[in-house]
Amino acid sequence: MPETVPSRLKRPFPPVFRVYEHDVLKIGDGPPGNPFTEQQLDSLADLAAQGYHKFFSPGHRSVRFKQYVGILATPLLTIEILPKVDRAFGKSPATWQNILVDLLQACHFVRPDSTGPAQVDDQAGALLDWYLRTFITELKALLRHGLLHHYQNASENLGVLKGRLNVSRQIRQNLFHRERFQVTYDRFTKRHPANLIIGAALQKLLLLSIGSELRGQLKYLAQLFPAIGPGEKLPLTLLEERLPQDRRLDRYAQALRIAGHILREERPDLRPGPFRGLALLFDMNLLFEEYLYRQLLRWKMPTIQLERQRSTVFWGQNRLRPDLVIATPEDRWVLDTKWRILPRYQPSADELRQIYVYCDYFKARRGMLIFPYTGQEVAGLHQPYSPLPSPAEQDRSCQLFFARVLSPEGRLNRSLGKELLEEMGQSVRNR
Repeated sequence: MPETVPSRLKRPFPPVFRVYEHDVLKIGDGPPGNPFTEQQLDSLADLAAQGYHKFFSPGHRSVRFKQYVGILATPLLTIEILPKVDRAFGKSPATWQNILVDLLQACHFVRPDSTGPAQVDDQAGALLDWYLRTFITELKALLRHGLLHHYQNASENLGVLKGRLNVSRQIRQNLFHRERFQVTYDRFTKRHPANLIIGAALQKLLLLSIGSELRGQLKYLAQLFPAIGPGEKLPLTLLEERLPQDRRLDRYAQALRIAGHILREERPDLRPGPFRGLALLFDMNLLFEEYLYRQLLRWKMPTIQLERQRSTVFWGQNRLRPDLVIATPEDRWVLDTKWRILPRYQPSADELRQIYVYCDYFKARRGMLIFPYTGQEVAGLHQPYSPLPSPAEQDRSCQLFFARVLSPEGRLNRSLGKELLEEMGQSVRNR
């Protein structure tokens, strides 16, 4: 059941609701003094109409959330959507709040050495505070080393001769003003595309209802980064593709990742009009896959080759793309992650067929379906496929692996890669 936690943060903050992925929040849910209202539901419906419908589905007097976790904010409310793979273990919201912070750090969506879960307590709105403070820390580091500058072509009517004289414009506009010069020159400016993206993200964050301390820091930073001018295009192509081969942008990587997350639903030019809301959400399926990939990178031996999202043509424009392909000196594996609880330890027929086809196309004898598991024991099942009625030898199998996401202490399991490789029969380096 979704819950509302009274905010203890000293700020004019809208009500904060805590829900879990795939929860349904209904009108009237929450404590008697602060229930979920129709006006708040309307603000979410308005946000969905602006392109955020893939994150949640407004319905009749309710809203259903999907597989995304993180923060959803409108002018009337803030919603913290937390991961929780199985409620049977009864972990508190604060536990899953810290697990989400751990996941974002382990997956490098924020810097691994950024402010950690110890700074995120169980009060409402703390997750948004932590995310904003992480962004502020990144921007302060950029300012300490100096913002990027570049040369930008400019045409102006100046009182001094500078650069190249534009003769035709000079004759048309300054015929009777010989003290003025129509010139074109290269201007050294901090209006670099990376700075413009960060400036746009800061301007959007200032529309949130946040405390005076955070607002003051964001407002100060917004004055140091250039703002998008009227009619100017937001250079989101810098985020949609890999960063250009420019070593100067390396230190911008984390800040641009967060800024891109904030501006994810923006069009090429900033939309005018009232503030609709903000979605700082992550797909749990992709988070789980990224977490597993980072864990395997950490624990694998040098002799093991690890490929992620390798793709091959299947039929026409359709392609096969397993999550992970692992080649060891002894064998070859195809791994596919599923962020859901597997009832009765029985995968669906479609999932088994999928792994079989993956093994066939990627020349692997071993397939593995990986599901999350939050208990203290790791259970697994290995079973071969029935051979095809063919004279050629068929030797393929599919193994179930239940990834222990939580450690016995209730934190994110940082040894999952080691456990998975041991299950595959691979030794790992001592860490």
